[in-house]
Amino acid sequence: GTRTAGINAASVALADAGIPMRGLVSAIAVGKVEGEIVLDLNAIEDNYGDADMPVAMIAKTNTITMIQMDGKMTREEIQKGLEIAKNACRKIYQMQREALISKYSEEIE
Repeated sequence: GTRTAGINAASVALADAGIPMRGLVSAIAVGKVEGEIVLDLNAIEDNYGDADMPVAMIAKTNTITMIQMDGKMTREEIQKGLEIAKNACRKIYQMQREALISKYSEEIE
């Protein structure tokens, strides 16, 4: 949702501004909708699903920096959701990294 998008944007903006950080923070939400674990909930799934769990992490170090849950999930569902979120955050990290590299490689050329 908007929280995780804001985290992704803020992380890239801080890196772009040259603010020292331990690493880029990437975020995504997983949730439970009609008994299924889903990635990147839309507004309807977020509002009417069984659970919403935004996750943020520093992919480079595999460090979770934020996790929150609204709703109920079993321990197994939480573990599955975390694995899905961590894999998605790694992909988002690559996109964040590529955007920064692209910007600065163009400025050098």
